[in-house]
Amino acid sequence: MELHLDSFMSDGYTSATSAHEWLSAIASAKLHHLQVLTLSGCELGGSIGTSLLNLSSLSHLDLSYNDITDFPQQMFHLPNLKVLDLSHNFNLTGSFPEFPPGSALQQLFLAYTNYTGRIPDSIGNLKQLTDLEVGHCGFFGPLPHSLGDLEQLAVLDLSWNNFEGEVPSSFSNFSRLEELDMSFNGFVGPLPSLKASCMTIARIDLSFNEFSGPIPSSYANNDLPNLTYLHLSNNQLNGTIPPSLFTLPSLQEMYLDQNKFIGILDDEVFPNSISSPLTRLDLSYNLLEENILNFISKFTSLEYLDLRSNNFHGAVDPRMFTSLKNLSVIDLSDNIMLLIDTSDLVITIPSLSEFAASSCNLYAVPRFLRYQPHLYSLNLSDNQIQGKMPDWLWTNVESVDLSNNSLVGFEDPFSNHSSSSLEYLDLSSNHFEGSLPNFPKGMDFISLSKNKFTGAIPLTICNSSWRRIDLSHNQIIVDLSKNKLQGMIPDTFGSECWLEGLNLNGNQLEGQLPRSLGNCLYLTVLDLGNNQIDDTFPFWLEHLESLQVLMLQSNKFHGPIRRRHIANSSFESLHIISLSANSFTGHLPLEYFPSLYLKGMYEIDHHQTSHTAMPHVFYTFLMFPNKGQALEYASIQIPELNAIDLSSNLFDGEISTSIGDYKSLMSLNLSHNSLVGKIPSSLANLTQLESLDLSNNDLVGRSLQN
Repeated sequence: MELHLDSFMSDGYTSATSAHEWLSAIASAKLHHLQVLTLSGCELGGSIGTSLLNLSSLSHLDLSYNDITDFPQQMFHLPNLKVLDLSHNFNLTGSFPEFPPGSALQQLFLAYTNYTGRIPDSIGNLKQLTDLEVGHCGFFGPLPHSLGDLEQLAVLDLSWNNFEGEVPSSFSNFSRLEELDMSFNGFVGPLPSLKASCMTIARIDLSFNEFSGPIPSSYANNDLPNLTYLHLSNNQLNGTIPPSLFTLPSLQEMYLDQNKFIGILDDEVFPNSISSPLTRLDLSYNLLEENILNFISKFTSLEYLDLRSNNFHGAVDPRMFTSLKNLSVIDLSDNIMLLIDTSDLVITIPSLSEFAASSCNLYAVPRFLRYQPHLYSLNLSDNQIQGKMPDWLWTNVESVDLSNNSLVGFEDPFSNHSSSSLEYLDLSSNHFEGSLPNFPKGMDFISLSKNKFTGAIPLTICNSSWRRIDLSHNQIIVDLSKNKLQGMIPDTFGSECWLEGLNLNGNQLEGQLPRSLGNCLYLTVLDLGNNQIDDTFPFWLEHLESLQVLMLQSNKFHGPIRRRHIANSSFESLHIISLSANSFTGHLPLEYFPSLYLKGMYEIDHHQTSHTAMPHVFYTFLMFPNKGQALEYASIQIPELNAIDLSSNLFDGEISTSIGDYKSLMSLNLSHNSLVGKIPSSLANLTQLESLDLSNNDLVGRSLQN
């Protein structure tokens, strides 16, 4: 007898209470001969109770994709149970029981639950087990030697746990294994050996561990005829890569990146003809030498090639790729000894879509790239490319990174082209000078920082006609920092502005802030520091719910930070504010910050202190004064930083005792003002504080430690 249900929609039952009641109802329905019970995705919640223990004939139980919170250990011991699937019950807690001899279990699925503890030695009693999948749980400790006694095992998934130690030598007993996944754990020592007769294995993933030593010979011989996927990246493997790995007859994907492989890979160690179905090859971040490209052309099925950060050298003739009809991604970055041909070769790599050669000592953009009909991403950053940006980049490519080069101008400005496919352009840290050109209106990201641009900001930068189509899932970023731009910021931010980040730091801009910035409802970062802007505090930005970072330091802002009425939702996401080196006056505006919702500064909740992530292409780092110096905060750190810098202004009066309520503040700088009175003892409540500067005021008081 079988019972399959895909939902419970009866009145009176909810997902929070249905599990125990429904399963009790099923168990009490005199279904003594029920063998298969499938309740996957039925929104069952809570405890299931013990009623199912009465179903002694049950052989297949599927409770996956529910919200069950506990499961009786006795259920593992049902005499006829062969298949148990509890996977994707994210709140399900428990641990393995002891398994007696004679268990009928054949398939056990616990992936994506909160099961924890060690795998018991008695796991070896499950002699019939063919599938053991416990990935994404909380198991820990070393693996028992008895695990290797499961000679019927076809699928073993231990990924994303906290296992540690060496893999037992008993793993060599597996002879029917088809899939082995031990990724994202803490395993050490040599890679597990595979039995020479393990002819069935198709997938091996041992990535993101601490395995060391060479690749065992059992991986590289032709006794693995069905191996299609090999993932050994992010370990401490060393030695040479066995050439026979590249000739495995079924291997399609091989990832050996982020290890310490050494040696030479060239024609001499490979047979003259290679019949390989290899489609994806990643050897990046190793210590490989010579020129692997000499034999790459033999892998005619290759689609993805990543050779970043090795010691490859020698000439790279693009013609060696023309026979690879499916090759779409090539990454040669960080191989400073490679010599990539930049002559005007009219060749086509039919499927090439992404090409990267960052940090390869290039002096020019390789010209063969202009003839690639499907190229949409080009990264040639951190080279020594000179001259002007080629005009074909405007129309042929969607994403271009030429940052950290020596470019001085544009071969042909965009204004001479009727259309552009370009969406992402990074020209930062070059030698561009003169006025800013017009850019395509539909671009998502432009970085021109650290150049020598001068003059006014073009109105088109802020024009409301920028990407009128739906951009709700895009990120519009403008980075023009550290140039020599002059004049006023154009007041042309339209009502459909999708700007998420504006960085004009380190220019010579003046005048007032454009009030149309208030139209940028998605603005997350506004950095206008180190200019000559002359204005009062921009309370009119208070409705920007996404604004997290406001940097106005080193300008000519002035006047008191005071207003008659403060809206309850003012600056509700702001958590980094720098107003230093201006001429603000009056009492400290700290009393406004609770109403302005400097988020996270009241209650420290270690599970909820993170703010919305920064736009992922905006800040490589944020410069913020901390601990007496300007520190760099990487973009991943910015959401965690809570900081106020009001230093070097004309603030006076006392520091309010309410400062002690800002319990998640990490940096507070009130130095170089005219503050008076006692240092409030409530500062001792700021337990997250890493930097406090009250110097150069007229404050008095005892040490906070007293």
